[in-house]
Amino acid sequence: MIKVAKFFSVFFHPLFLTFYNFLYFIFLSDAKGAGLGFIITLFFLACVMIPIFYTVLVIYKENRDVEWEQFSDMSMLSRKKLLAYTIIYNVIFLLFVISLSPAFLGDFKPMFASVLMGFVFAMMLSFALHLLNIKNSLHALNASFFLVYCLVFSWKIPGIESLENTRTSLFLIFGGVNFIALIGVIWARLYSKAHTIKEIAYGLFVGIISPVILTLLTYGI
Repeated sequence: MIKVAKFFSVFFHPLFLTFYNFLYFIFLSDAKGAGLGFIITLFFLACVMIPIFYTVLVIYKENRDVEWEQFSDMSMLSRKKLLAYTIIYNVIFLLFVISLSPAFLGDFKPMFASVLMGFVFAMMLSFALHLLNIKNSLHALNASFFLVYCLVFSWKIPGIESLENTRTSLFLIFGGVNFIALIGVIWARLYSKAHTIKEIAYGLFVGIISPVILTLLTYGI
């Protein structure tokens, strides 16, 4: 069973789960043809390749023998560095997405911007917890984060409320996928002893509260 737990930890790693969700959102958007290819490539580089690159650098500085397990089981100091880099990187990526031509994401650009803003907020909360030497599960955070956003988008999509009725079921379907991923990673992280129940709970708290706060701010409530 430990191999199954490790598989879940890798397959639903925050980097990969983020890309799965953005890929789904991209296919729901108005992107077509060459624009669709550009956006998929952009988000693959931005959500997977570049974060892997700077994560490897963080791990390499601490331990020259870089192994995959270290991506999920980093020291507290490395996690603080990684979170700091992630916050800066995602702010830059957010500004880039906002500046993109409407030809690429169309009316869905506010939706992608909302997710990125929520992610920056979640990373800031996680960084604050780590400064207090409180470790939270980034796996649980990521899965619950996208689960809540799928529920939010099935209700209201920032800036494109007219599309609610045609997209509701599609967002709910992927919300179910994220729920399955969430259950899987909670089991995997606890079974492999990568996290305690308290660390999972902190991850869930940050992952749930961040989209809620950003949605309330978006609608001026």
